[in-house]
Amino acid sequence: MLTTKQIDLILNIPKAENHIHIEGSIPWDLAFELAEKNKVPFPVDKPEDLKEWVESVFAETPGLNGFMICDRTINSSCVHEEDYERVIVELAKDAKRQNIIYQEFHLDYPLNEIRGIPMEVVMEGYRRGQKIAKEKYGVDIVYIAGLDRTLSAEQCANFVASLSEYLDMVAGIGMDCEEEGHPGIKHLESYKLAKEMGLFLTAHAGEDDDSKNVWEAVKELKVSRIDHGNRAVDDPVLMEYLRENEILCAMCPTSNILTGVAESYAKHQLMTLMRAGVPVSISSDDPPYMTDLVQEYVLAIEEMGLTEDELIAVARNAFKYSIKGERYLPLFDTWVADFHARWQ
Repeated sequence: MLTTKQIDLILNIPKAENHIHIEGSIPWDLAFELAEKNKVPFPVDKPEDLKEWVESVFAETPGLNGFMICDRTINSSCVHEEDYERVIVELAKDAKRQNIIYQEFHLDYPLNEIRGIPMEVVMEGYRRGQKIAKEKYGVDIVYIAGLDRTLSAEQCANFVASLSEYLDMVAGIGMDCEEEGHPGIKHLESYKLAKEMGLFLTAHAGEDDDSKNVWEAVKELKVSRIDHGNRAVDDPVLMEYLRENEILCAMCPTSNILTGVAESYAKHQLMTLMRAGVPVSISSDDPPYMTDLVQEYVLAIEEMGLTEDELIAVARNAFKYSIKGERYLPLFDTWVADFHARWQ
């Protein structure tokens, strides 16, 4: 059971999140409302039935593949610019509740492109949402454009090139979706182009495939960060490389358990990486399916066994190794100093 001190820490520490997907984070009640408004066919007749439907999909198609079926279905509820704006505003409202002041959202336009939604509709909705999030809730949102690694190299390169009109709002590119059978090296040209455009580079790797994908991401794609990275624990040389080069693994414990890459919280790879000196942070990935960041911090202490100082270090990493969040470190460090003074 958490102590009063630990509850204070978890609830009130300023938080940053490096690894959260917009399309996977749409609140399910909002998704159902938007689907009704937009006359989009949905697999259930009531919003409260979505949980049962998701569970049935995972039972039939476990792991990341099952999640992607659900993700694509629920995201189909968004059609108009105001839908995308509303999603961001709702997520910012919830971020404020959790005292998250900085978030890096992966936006997966290809999930919308396949439905014929013009890019400007999605991006302008997200742009307006980004502005409202800061003005109304004080949440600083940075976008990472997600490459669907299952798509062709040409389609992904065209997507990166199209980001030139949105460099005021998009600060990085990442690569996600089903990893196994889809080597990231296929998208090398997209990463070269993104680097030329001044974008931050990250990639999902070592989630549903082995450590070779992490090596590929850092050595060939030249990423500055790894999303997930669980399977790096299988290679001591790789762990040392990540430590020496201060390459953050932006990890999502509950998500990893749901998709099967981690056996349990107690055996989660984050502990091995962290105690080997590899920078790690904790994020929620796709909250409606998993849990929010506050609850991830609870689980980090109660189930994973992080000490208070370790949780503070992990929370600090989310700012230190972020794209634009380092400017919040003085605020974070002041809060931590005050926290220690209160509880000495």
